[in-house]
Amino acid sequence: MKFWEQHLTTKVAGSFLLLSLMAVGVVGSVAFFQAREALKQAAFNRLSVAATLKEEEITRWFEDQRQDFLLVTQYPAVQRNLETLLREQNEPQNLIVYKTLLDYLIGVTQTKPALSEIFILDRSNQIILSTDRQREGNYEILANVTYLEQVDPGESFAPIFYVSPITHEPSVTLATPIRDRTQVRQGVILAHLNLDRIDQIVRERTGLGTTGETYLVGSLVTQNTFISKEDTNTREFPEGVSSQGIDAAMSGVSGAGLYLNYAKIPVIGVYRWLNEQDLALLVEMEQEEAFAPARQLATTLVLVGLVAVAALSIGVYWLTHQLKISREQLENYSHQLEQKAQEAETANRAKSEFLANMSHELRTPLNAILGFTQLLSRTSPVNLAQRENLEIISRSGEHLLTLINDVLSMAKIEAGRTILNENSFDLYELLDSLEEMLKLKAESQGLQLVFERSPEVPQYIQADESKLRQVLINLLSNAVKFTQTGKVILRVRGVNSHYPLPITHYHLYFEVEDTGCGIAPAELTRLFKPFVQTKAGGTREGTGLGLAISQQFVRLMGGEIAVQSIVGQGTVFSFEIQVSPAQSEVEMRQQYQRAIALAPNQPQYRILVVEDKWENRQLLVKMLTSLGFEVREAENGQVGVALWQAWEPHLIWMDMRMPVMDGYEATKRIKTHLKGQATVIIALTASAFDEERSIILSTGCDDFVCKPFREEEIFEKIAKHLGVRYIYDPTPTEEEVRVHLVREPALLRNELARMPSEWVAQLYQAALQTDEKLIFSLLEQIPDELAALTSALTDLVNNFRIDQIIELTQPNSE
Repeated sequence: MKFWEQHLTTKVAGSFLLLSLMAVGVVGSVAFFQAREALKQAAFNRLSVAATLKEEEITRWFEDQRQDFLLVTQYPAVQRNLETLLREQNEPQNLIVYKTLLDYLIGVTQTKPALSEIFILDRSNQIILSTDRQREGNYEILANVTYLEQVDPGESFAPIFYVSPITHEPSVTLATPIRDRTQVRQGVILAHLNLDRIDQIVRERTGLGTTGETYLVGSLVTQNTFISKEDTNTREFPEGVSSQGIDAAMSGVSGAGLYLNYAKIPVIGVYRWLNEQDLALLVEMEQEEAFAPARQLATTLVLVGLVAVAALSIGVYWLTHQLKISREQLENYSHQLEQKAQEAETANRAKSEFLANMSHELRTPLNAILGFTQLLSRTSPVNLAQRENLEIISRSGEHLLTLINDVLSMAKIEAGRTILNENSFDLYELLDSLEEMLKLKAESQGLQLVFERSPEVPQYIQADESKLRQVLINLLSNAVKFTQTGKVILRVRGVNSHYPLPITHYHLYFEVEDTGCGIAPAELTRLFKPFVQTKAGGTREGTGLGLAISQQFVRLMGGEIAVQSIVGQGTVFSFEIQVSPAQSEVEMRQQYQRAIALAPNQPQYRILVVEDKWENRQLLVKMLTSLGFEVREAENGQVGVALWQAWEPHLIWMDMRMPVMDGYEATKRIKTHLKGQATVIIALTASAFDEERSIILSTGCDDFVCKPFREEEIFEKIAKHLGVRYIYDPTPTEEEVRVHLVREPALLRNELARMPSEWVAQLYQAALQTDEKLIFSLLEQIPDELAALTSALTDLVNNFRIDQIIELTQPNSE
C-alpha cells in the first residue's frame, strides 16, 4: 500500500520519524559548524599569540647580536689593536697585537656563542685573523654581508640571509669597516652568526598541539626557501616553497586563514611579514586536529539524537498499535461517534494549518512589518487604542532598523566604506534625547550631568545625524564611566556668530568635560588607536574601539577630535564640524503629505511588482491598488519578463535577488528591447552599500529604493518617473499634532485648559508624587476629541519628563 493511502496514524508516525531524523541531522550540522567556527577563532587567537611572541623574540635576538657585535668592534682597545695590526703587518709588534686580538676575540666567541666566528679582512679582502685559524689567508667575498657602523636607539636593521658555501645552510654575517684616524677604510671586521637560537625559537611548540608547526621563510637568490624549520618533513623543494600563507607573507602582507601549506596539507595558519628581518614567520596547525572536537561533538549529538529517535519510535509504534486496536473497537459504535471522530480530525487539521500559518507569519521580514503598519494606518478606521498599538509596532520596527543600520555602519568602517549620510534634523531634540538617555546613569553614580547650549546654535541643521549622535554618546558615556565624583558637561556653541547672508553653513563646536581621573600625557598620542585603552580604563569593560571610530566619524564630517587632560583633575574632548542650515519643522512636515488617491484626468497607469517574497509582494500590491493603480504581480524574474511582454506596464518594481531568474538578468532582458527602453524599472534592494547602487544602475534600472521602505518613498518615485499627480489628505495626522504639542509647551498648555480644572489639579498632584499609574488613569478620562493631548502627555511620561507635566499643570502657571 502506498504511503498516502495509509491510515492517519501510520502517516503521522512516519512523518514524525522522518522529521525527527531531519531534526537530528540539522542539530548535528548546526552544532558542527558553530563549534567549528568557535574552534577556528580560538585557534587563530592561539596561533596569533604564538606568532607575536616568536616575532618579538626573533627581533630582540637579532638586535642583541647587532649591539654585541658593534660593542665588541668599537671597544677602544680593539680599535687601537686593529689599526696597529692593519698598519704594521711586517713588524715584530704585529705578533703581539695579533695574539692579543686573537685571544680577545676567541674569548668573545666563547662568552657570546651566537657569534660563531669573528675574523678580520685587510683591504684586499684577505683574512688576516680569524677565530677559526684554518681560514686565515683565505679571501672572503663580501657580496652577502650585513654592514653595520653604529648603534642608534630605535633604529632597526634588516639582516641579509644567504646560503653558506661551507655549511650549505642559511647564514647571516655582520660586518663593520675599520677606519684609521682620517676615516680611511683599512679593513673589515666580520662575524658569522650562529642561528641555532633562531631554530630553538621557531621549534618551540608550546600550545600548538601535536601537528603545530612554526617556520621562517626567506628569499634566497630567486626563490623562497626555509630559513628555520623543524626536521619533521625532510621533503626537498628544488623550485622553492610556496603556499597561500607563504606567498602572502613574502609580499609584505600579514594575516590568517585556512589554506593548504607548502606540503599541500589543509592547515589553519597565521602568517607575519617581519619587516625588520625581511623574513616571513608562519605558525600553522593541521585543520584535522584543530576541528577534531567539533566533529566529535557533532558525532556525539547525532548518536544521542538517533538513540532518542529510536526510543521515541518504539513508543510511537506501540501507540500506533494501541490506536489500531481502539479504532477497530470504535468502528462498531454509532454514527454519532463517527461524526465526533471526523470533527476531531478536522480540528487536528485546523490546528496544523494554524501552526503552519503562525510559523510563516513569524518569518515575515522587517519590510512587511513596517509596510503593513503604514498600510493599516492608511486604509483602516482605527480608534485611539488601536492607533497607539500601531505606533508601538512602528516605533519598535524603526528601532530595529536603527540597530541594523548601526551594525552596517560598523562593518563599513572596518572595510573603509563609510560615507556621510546627511539629513535634516532638530539638533535641540537630539541634545535633549541624549540628556534624557544619560541622566539616570549619571545620577546613579552621584554625578551632575550638565548640557550647555549657546543661543547662536541653530535648531534645525543638515548633517549626518546618526554619526553625530554616536560620537556624542561615545564621548559622554566614557566621561560618565570614568568619573567617580563631580560632573560631566557638554557644551555646544557656534564658532562664529556673524555669518554673511545668505547663510550657507555654520561651524559648531562641541566640548565634553569631566572631573574624572584624567589621562597621562604619554597615553594621549595613542588614545585614538584601535584596541588601545588607557591605564585608567584598562580594567573596565570595552574593546578600545569607541574613540577610534568616533575620530573617523568626526573626520568624515570635516573635523578632528582634540583632547586635553590633567591627571587627577579631568579631561576635555572637543571637536568642530561644519553643518548646513535646514528648513524649520513646519516646512519639513509639509514635504510629507499623505497621498490618499490619484488625481483625476490621468491615464490608467499599469504597474508590475516582481518580488519572490509573498509578504513583500502583497504589501506593494495593496499599497498601490489603494490609490487606484492597476497592478499585477510576478514571483520571479522569468515570470516578470513574460508579463512585461504581454501586459506592457508603465513601471516595474523589481526585486534584485530572486530564484529562477534574478532582477539583474530580468532587467537586462527587458532593456535590450526597444519598448523596454520606455519602461521604467525601479530596483528594490536590501543592500546599504553605495557600490550596489552603481551595479544596479549599470544593469539598466532607472532608480532604486532600499528595504525597508516607506509608502511616501514609493509614491514619490512613481511621481518622479511617470509624472503621476496625487490627491493629498489636508488633515494633519495625530502623530504630527502630538509631536507639535510636545515641542510647543504653549500649545500643550492651551489644550490642557480645555480640561476641567479639578482634573488638571489631580494631574498636578499625581505628577508631584511621580505616580505613573495614577497619571495614566487620569489620561484615560480625556475625551476622544483631545486624543492628541493624550498622546502628548503619554509621550512625556514614557520619556521621563514628568517635570514638564508639573510645570504645565501647576496652579497660576502661564
